[in-house]
Amino acid sequence: MRLRVILAWFVIVLLLLVPTRAAAQSPIVVTSQTFQAQFPRSMQFAIQVESSAPIQTLRLTVWQDGVALGSRHTPKFAPERKVRAVFEWSFQAFGEGGYLPPGTRGEYTWHIQDAAGNSYDTPRRAYGVEDNTQKWNVLSNDDLTVRWHAGNAAFGQAIFDRAVAAHEFLEHEVGIDSADPLEIFIYADKQEFFDALPAFSAEWTGGRMFPEYGVIMINFAPSQLEWGLRATSHELSHAILHAKIRGTIGQLSIPHWLDEGLAVYNETDDHAPDEQFEEAFQPAVRRNALIPLRSMQLQFPNASEQAQLAYGQSYSVVKYMIQEHGKDKFAKLLNVYERGAAPDDALLEVYGMNQDQLENAWRRNVGAPERRVANSELPTVPIRPTYDISSPFGSTTIPTTVSTPEPTREPTMVSLSATPGPANAIPSQAQELAISSLCLGVIGLSGVVTLVGLKRRHPPRF
Repeated sequence: MRLRVILAWFVIVLLLLVPTRAAAQSPIVVTSQTFQAQFPRSMQFAIQVESSAPIQTLRLTVWQDGVALGSRHTPKFAPERKVRAVFEWSFQAFGEGGYLPPGTRGEYTWHIQDAAGNSYDTPRRAYGVEDNTQKWNVLSNDDLTVRWHAGNAAFGQAIFDRAVAAHEFLEHEVGIDSADPLEIFIYADKQEFFDALPAFSAEWTGGRMFPEYGVIMINFAPSQLEWGLRATSHELSHAILHAKIRGTIGQLSIPHWLDEGLAVYNETDDHAPDEQFEEAFQPAVRRNALIPLRSMQLQFPNASEQAQLAYGQSYSVVKYMIQEHGKDKFAKLLNVYERGAAPDDALLEVYGMNQDQLENAWRRNVGAPERRVANSELPTVPIRPTYDISSPFGSTTIPTTVSTPEPTREPTMVSLSATPGPANAIPSQAQELAISSLCLGVIGLSGVVTLVGLKRRHPPRF
């Protein structure tokens, strides 16, 4: 028996030594590998290699956690037997890498070939992008991490508690379980916040979310805590919903009004309506000036007042669906959307109503006359990935339309979430911004945050 154990250990050790010995005998030798990140400017991958024949190929492959595809980069070098190469990944230039938010994690590897036909792939190594420009305070659990650099412990605790409550509502009440943890960065200074964002970010931006990486960035000071709590909850709702309902090339589209309505509904513990949105919604009910749900399926109106109404109305519809038809049915609807169902198909399967019929049932509930629909079986727009249109934060008062993003050389699609900016800011270049997740809501990030801001009364300093 003892002899068998010894022989078994001998075989295991032999098997372990074979690849190590083969690697040691390879003519290609990696003498050094380094990684350095200098957020918000760039990160640098460097390697030193030598071989018995001139090195002809050095190719770097980089992956980000949460993103299916990686990106390949070939730094310039002179073919020699001993070579050192560096790839500088710029966070501000698409052609040289592309923006990655703080909190991004991933792995990288180098592929090496020499003139004699020998090749070698380095084992994958982990890397991380950190914002070391601030001294961060941290609160976290298994699902959430909140980082803030201004304000006392009570300020950070209030943000963390609200985020936990918003997360628990989504998980326990409507069945959206966040498989991956979220990291929330709270910047208290506008300049520091914009320094941490991608180049050419719109000046009205109050927050952005990057659901691929599980990262949310928001700008509010301790004196703006009430607004910040709504913004945090709003953006967190978007991030978790988008992480659930997405495919291999992006999130699958769900009605924009449902995405924004749920985010506004989850802004507070009691799910009370936002006063700003109510000011637009209640008069519209009395005047029978509500917006057809179908027209908000892909995006909200551009005009400020109509955008505010769209948020208030979307909140009211989601409230009706959850409180009148039950949380279980709403959770089932989200599961159907997760399978990739078109907007009307999912509603018909779960509620037995398409968008027009749901709208009229809701209208009766809020005391508005039904809307006459010539054909309630109108065709719906087929689903498409949310990197085209999703839900953004929104600037304080004015939502903007975001055009389909042009393909870039970025390694991954970046989803943005802009929160509210000044109420009187009407960005003329908003349609030039490519964003993956656009919310126009609350915030800066909260009430609605996703990419292009639109609606919230934003603190004057933003």
